[in-house]
Amino acid sequence: MTMRATLVALVCLAACGGSDGPCDPARERCSYTNKVSTLDIAAGHEDEDTCQSWTLNNPTELWVSSVTQTNDGGYHHANWFFVPDDQFKLPDGTWSCSQNSFDELNAALLGGYLFAMSTQSHEETQTLPDGYAIRIPPYSRVIGASHLLNASDTDVHSNMNLEIDTVPLSDVVGKLAPARIQYQDLHIDAQARSSFSTTCDLATAYANITGGAPLHYKLLYGLSHYHSLGMYEQLELVGGAHDGEVIMRHDGFGTNAGIAIDPGVDLGELGATGVRLTCGYDNPRPQSVGWGIGDQEMCVIALQAVTDIGWDGEVNDGTSATTGTATDGEIQYEGPCEMTAFPWDFNKPGGPGPT
Repeated sequence: MTMRATLVALVCLAACGGSDGPCDPARERCSYTNKVSTLDIAAGHEDEDTCQSWTLNNPTELWVSSVTQTNDGGYHHANWFFVPDDQFKLPDGTWSCSQNSFDELNAALLGGYLFAMSTQSHEETQTLPDGYAIRIPPYSRVIGASHLLNASDTDVHSNMNLEIDTVPLSDVVGKLAPARIQYQDLHIDAQARSSFSTTCDLATAYANITGGAPLHYKLLYGLSHYHSLGMYEQLELVGGAHDGEVIMRHDGFGTNAGIAIDPGVDLGELGATGVRLTCGYDNPRPQSVGWGIGDQEMCVIALQAVTDIGWDGEVNDGTSATTGTATDGEIQYEGPCEMTAFPWDFNKPGGPGPT
């Protein structure tokens, strides 16, 4: 056993094991904790090229029921994935995403998506509804792609701590696969309120992958992401008798934006064909605002669902148009959801382990 594997085993023993040895994730609920990195973030610093990794050295699969992150500031947002441990073989801690060719969609395909940190959150927990879990294959490496932002006039010394709680497979009633929608063609009007909507046709994408099977998609978790001009973000059903029904909504800025959908919303049972994402903004500035970091905006939602596909939906630059103005003065835009969908493998083999 390597020194790293011994450390993880001891951490798990302290958190959840007994006198007979480390916690066995195949038979009992376990917790894995780690201080993933320590960063000194200079006053006024911003970048979105910081990756952090934690090699789990897990000889068996893990079924994750919740993830908790705590940090000491300097984080605007972070997306966390897992990949086989023979990928991105770098020392655990912090490294450059771009210099090591880390790509979020590729990471999700290689392994999977674990959780996302809410905007500028210092502490939060993503807890899935009871009985639902995300599978991490054996010998995986957890990687976070972080957007750092220290808007203060003093340096920040920040630890990033993670806790992963697992359940045995015998307790799992629903296995979750990830999805994401991004509305990148943002052109938020100056000194006005505006909203941006897109409709993603899940039924067609699912049928194309499965050879015409009816949609199997039960939503269990969603996390919204936008910046300080955001007023709200909501997801609603499209198609069928429940067309337009809101599944989840997050209002305001500066609070944890992850929402467990319990009971889950089964699109197939409800006769829905997809989902519609809308992000609303209030821009008091004398200039328009687009997609980006710094003083620009974003419109993203990350999803977890019981299904056998993963997918990514994007509204690309130059594809949206104004559809009108609401009675309250909100200028409305809409763009097409370009979908990339793929079969989701719940039996991915993971990495080779310590060598």
